[in-house]
Order: sequence, then structure tokens, then C-alpha cells
Amino acid sequence: MRIPSALISIVIVLASAACAGNQLAANAPERGGDGHQERVTGFDGRTLTLQLAREDGSLDRFDSVRDSQGSWAYPPVLPNHVGRVWILRKTKRDTSSLVYALIGWDDDDPTDYLAAGYWLRFPGPRVFGRGLVAAERHVFIDGPEIDPSDPPRLPASGTATYVGPVGGLYEYSHGSDRTDVEAPVVADEFAATMNIQADFSDGTLSGCIGCIDDIRIERQHLYAYLGFRRRPVPEAPPTDYELHFGLTAIDPDGTFRNTDVSVLHPDRIVTQSGGSWSGTLSNVPDDDGYPRLMAGKMGVEFQEADGSRGDFQGIFTALGESLLPPGPRDEP
Repeated sequence: MRIPSALISIVIVLASAACAGNQLAANAPERGGDGHQERVTGFDGRTLTLQLAREDGSLDRFDSVRDSQGSWAYPPVLPNHVGRVWILRKTKRDTSSLVYALIGWDDDDPTDYLAAGYWLRFPGPRVFGRGLVAAERHVFIDGPEIDPSDPPRLPASGTATYVGPVGGLYEYSHGSDRTDVEAPVVADEFAATMNIQADFSDGTLSGCIGCIDDIRIERQHLYAYLGFRRRPVPEAPPTDYELHFGLTAIDPDGTFRNTDVSVLHPDRIVTQSGGSWSGTLSNVPDDDGYPRLMAGKMGVEFQEADGSRGDFQGIFTALGESLLPPGPRDEP
């Protein structure tokens, strides 16, 4: 099953499985974030605002009127919604910050929206012509229906399947014995399908990226803007990796977070892996009373037997079956 490319636009990520209790998992940064994060966006039907926290605790503030470098329409993930992309940029003498933001909203009620995207900080005032390796990289996803301060009414029983797009940033560092590669470190955009199983009887979730279709390089977002559309596909693509997220409790406020992550690959030996996933169930029910979607962030790191290391950092929107598009899902 493959999600159509129109759905991937909302987002803007592996022989032996290593459990999250190993050394890399213990040391891995919690790149997936916290399911209990504060809201970071605002939208009134015309203007998108963002307030994003840097690693030092200070804030980057963006406004789609003041900071826009371009904008265009796009088909959003939810039916009966309209969508837009914004490129936002702020430049200082020593840094330049760039946001690639996608937002979909109900045109009759703009408070019903989802916003997601990438946030990059480059050293110096220039961003064009520079690769993703040079940037401090973050992802975000936000909206009123995934606000933990307005939690969903969770069903007391039943099971549900959620499927949807995941996308973000992929980095791979070749082992020191690989002298035959052009670039020892590569960074690129990835896209895939995420499937999540929810059991509301025991209040748990589990998920996988790469189990339905391949994780792939898909340069329809940042690379087009940064001028790298013609750059060759990296010598270590994410194809055939699977990212498995273990049984995770749903908190009473509809959020979830866990560090039980394992990475599989049929040909490469993954010696260590770690990371986390987190997110929020929608406070809008479908016709059966289940949350109509869930959305969140994930971050996964892994190491292989030859010393190579990989990293996925992404955002996902998984839709309940009633919201999935009709017809076959194996279209390009």
C-alpha cells in the first residue's frame, strides 16, 4: 500500500534488530520531542504565525506576512480542507533561519487547521546553494485538534488502524573504512508511509515506518527551494529500512511518547538503535467515535557493523480509515 504523493505533501522518516535499551538508545537525543509540547502556531484564515524554541531556550518568531519568501497552494491531507505552503525567512548578521510550512484548514472554520514543516538555522546570512548538512534542523507539527490542553474523549474499547504520510530529514554517515564514496556524510529529505495500530481497550499504540512501502528520497520540499533539485540521489538511500515503534501507552490527555524503537534492514547489520516517537490523538471524532487522526514527531538513530550511522527526524499524520482516499493506494 502506498499513500498518494498528494498526501505526502503535508509533511513536509533497519539483519538484526537492536532494542532501545542498548547503549545508543540510552545516549540518543530525544529527537522525536515531547507529546506534551506547547502550541507553536497560530492561524486566522489569512496569516500563519510560529514561535519556535531554539536549543538554547530562546525563540524564533515568524509571520507569514512579514517574513514570507514565497507561497503557493497545495492539496492538504484532510478532505474538504484547503492548503497552502509558505517559505519564511529571517536573516541576521551571523545566522539565517528558514521555515518551510504547510497548512491545511477548513475554509469555513480556519480554527480547524493542521500546520507542519521544517525549521532550519544556517550559520551566516546565506541559505541558497547550501546543503542540509550545514543547518541546525528541526521539524514541527501543530494544530487545535492535537492540542493537549483540549484533549479528546477517548473510546473505552475497540481497535483502529491509522495510515498516513511521514516525512522529514535523513542523514547518513559512512563508516571510516568506506573510501569509495563521494560524500562521507549525506543529508536529504525522505518520505514514507506510517501505519499505527490503536487498541483502545488497553490504551496502547504501536507503529511502523517502512512496513507498507519503502522509505524513499523525495525532494519536493526543501531541496527545490535551496537549489539542489538536480543533486544525485545519495549513495546510502533509506530504501529497505524499517523503523518499528513498540507498544506505547496513550495518556489520558490523548498524548503518547515512548523510546521503544528498533531499526531493521534485510542486508545491513544494525548493531545499535535508539530514539523516540511522540504525538497526540485528534480531539475530533470520526463517525464511529474514534479520533479521526493522530499526528506527531519521531527521531531515530542507528549504527551499523561497519561503523556507519544514520538518523531520521520527521513528522507524521496518520488518518483513520474513514478519512483515507477511496480506490487503490498503490498510485505514485
